[in-house]
Amino acid sequence: MSDPLAVLAVLVLAVAWLGHTCVLVALLNHLYGRPLPKAFLKPWRNVTAVLILAFPLLVWSAANPAAPLEPRGGPWGYAVLAYVVTCLYFGTVFPMICLERGLRAPPACVVSERTRTLDLWRELGPAAIGEGKGRAATRLPGNCVFKFDHTELELALPTLPPEWDGLTVLLLSDLHFHGTPSRAYFERVCAELTAGPVPDLVCVAGDIVDSLTHHDWIRPLLGRFGANDAKFAILGNHDVYRDPDRVRAELTAAGYTVLGNGWKEVTVRGVPCVVVGHEGPWFAPAPDLSAAPVGPFRLCLSHTPDNFYWGQAHGVGLMLCGHVHGGGIRVPLIGSIFVPSVYGRRFDTGTFEENGTAMVVCRGISGREPLRIRCNPQAIRITLKVASAAPAA
Repeated sequence: MSDPLAVLAVLVLAVAWLGHTCVLVALLNHLYGRPLPKAFLKPWRNVTAVLILAFPLLVWSAANPAAPLEPRGGPWGYAVLAYVVTCLYFGTVFPMICLERGLRAPPACVVSERTRTLDLWRELGPAAIGEGKGRAATRLPGNCVFKFDHTELELALPTLPPEWDGLTVLLLSDLHFHGTPSRAYFERVCAELTAGPVPDLVCVAGDIVDSLTHHDWIRPLLGRFGANDAKFAILGNHDVYRDPDRVRAELTAAGYTVLGNGWKEVTVRGVPCVVVGHEGPWFAPAPDLSAAPVGPFRLCLSHTPDNFYWGQAHGVGLMLCGHVHGGGIRVPLIGSIFVPSVYGRRFDTGTFEENGTAMVVCRGISGREPLRIRCNPQAIRITLKVASAAPAA
């Protein structure tokens, strides 16, 4: 293509197409962060894909007088032109956002982070697949659904009680028991996580089961985790459709205090602590902390990181979340794309800190769709330090 104007036109179309994709995916992410029915969300995901692919046709229909819509210059043409200009803006801003995210330093509360990766396909082979829906996807090239990350994270929190210096918390989320990965996969993950010292707290942040026939996995798998002080759990959006009362009963039988949308004052290392459960927006109402004591440290299990600002407003010192799976598919230089959150990619994975509240977002151990690209499943062992006693990162 030697005509400079033609090259420029193609470049402009490509940038606008990128912006068009950003707009539609942002809307999709936002909708998936809301408590909307699956009967709406799943078809809308397909509609989004069609609309993304149809963008060149949209531009052509407005620019070509022979198009079956209004001729060039009519209301349709001007409306599409305004939309294309909007898409050009988003298509230009998106790469800058990706660059900013890539260069962003960890928050000050992160002292250290290291990860041990297990290749469970190499260990277990086809026995890791199981019999769940979508199991054929596990054999797709590049799928890292069986590469499990055991992350050790050290956080220094300024409001941490001195008695909690060195306190360990094991964060598990998004197990999605439904047959794939197999029981053997979860047995191996549990063996890895229980091989080290017993944590002080075990916290399960929702999405336990994804079928009506795998509740009997909860007690033998999650029940094997021990804790020096306590074990807590909440439910997630997938549990809503999988007999949540039975999920809560199985978790209780496995030794967990199921918080629901509520709070409980407990004693950890001889110090009072308010532990909060937040299962919103799928379970309502949101926790009411009006009667909770103000002085003790507040630890919150929230299935979605969308409740981060709620945590800040309610004096939470540490929030533990899952739900978004790190986006599931992460593109080089870009990162995550589809993240089921009203804030899009803002809290897709990692540690965040703002206004005295730290939040850890785990990528989860499994998922409803057994497909991950450059986004390994994960569990996190957190060691808490008093900020003044923590070494510089």
